[in-house]
Amino acid sequence: MTRFALAITAFLLSACATHAAEPAESAGAGAMKMHHEPHVMRHESAADFETTLAQLKGAVEARGFKTFAVIDHAAGAASVDQPLRPTTLIVFGNPQGGTPVMQAEQLTGLELPLKMLVMEKPDGGVALVWRDMAHSFHEYGIDDHPAADKMSAALEAIAQEAGQGD
Repeated sequence: MTRFALAITAFLLSACATHAAEPAESAGAGAMKMHHEPHVMRHESAADFETTLAQLKGAVEARGFKTFAVIDHAAGAASVDQPLRPTTLIVFGNPQGGTPVMQAEQLTGLELPLKMLVMEKPDGGVALVWRDMAHSFHEYGIDDHPAADKMSAALEAIAQEAGQGD
């Protein structure tokens, strides 16, 4: 092997080892960071997919957020004759809360509006999944923006409400 190939191999192995060693952490009641995606939050739903999705829409609306889009990924997959377990993304927000964040750093427009994914897992369970906004803000250099905690708390509360059983 050339030195270049050896260097690339060593880099890839060290990157994989570092990534795999990241601990899965608890992030509040019912939510947890996913082991292989440490900046993605997950809440296991006690309800079925359709109930969870309906409860998510209700929880978003009850908090005064506007739903900008509902993206049914399974329907998209079906349109090209591909199978996909139920997977729906809800895109929602409030310009009053999001605009100051984008004024602080316009690139946060890549993260906003807020998003939450409802997905049926291979075992038949249902999970609500979203990005850790505090980490997202950190990535854009706005660690101390007051909206980070508010958005994180809102996403957590929405997920808990949407994931309630019957």
